[in-house]
Amino acid sequence: MTDSKMPDVRARRARAERDILDAAWTLMAREGVAALSVREVARSVGIRQQSLTYYFPTKHALLDALFADGFADLRQRFDRLPPITDPDQGVVDVASAFVDHLVARPAAYHLMFQGTVPGFRPTPDSHQVALTVLRELVSRLAAAGVREPADLALVRSVISGIAAEQIANDPRGHLFADQTERGIRAVVAAIRSAQKAGDDMPSARRATLRKRPSNKVARL
Repeated sequence: MTDSKMPDVRARRARAERDILDAAWTLMAREGVAALSVREVARSVGIRQQSLTYYFPTKHALLDALFADGFADLRQRFDRLPPITDPDQGVVDVASAFVDHLVARPAAYHLMFQGTVPGFRPTPDSHQVALTVLRELVSRLAAAGVREPADLALVRSVISGIAAEQIANDPRGHLFADQTERGIRAVVAAIRSAQKAGDDMPSARRATLRKRPSNKVARL
């Protein structure tokens, strides 16, 4: 094959992979993430299951590509956020983008954050894509003065919890999603209040607390 034909081959492969991923997202939205069938994905795009394995050799490979695709999509949503002029608003913006984006894509939320498929673990490469999303939140929280691992875990739990409640309990409404800004501002204010209380604490007491073991959140 000549070098001039290589771009066409890559482009055709990219289009085929995109069609497969889109078909898989559609099926998961309808049937549920755990019910994803490679055979049904192949049927949806009009190819044999054996042909699909040319692009994604195993179901795990397909799930891994979907995992990375979901986070890349969320990363693009973050990239469209307005410039940060106020640190707290910057956190609110990224939290609201997360909730709105995932509430509109429940299948993506379940695959990316809920561990819905037993035994599925993303590959290191796909996990790195996910970490770019986490870094955006972490950097915005740092700008707002929130840096401790336990505080980061608390904010992440609030954001993810709002999305989960909205998806599970008000899928056609926005009751929980509408609380995102209020919830984020409240938790950031509470963290700052606790930080101030810690600053006012005698130095010996602060030193004792710092020696307590901390379980850092290593995974998404």
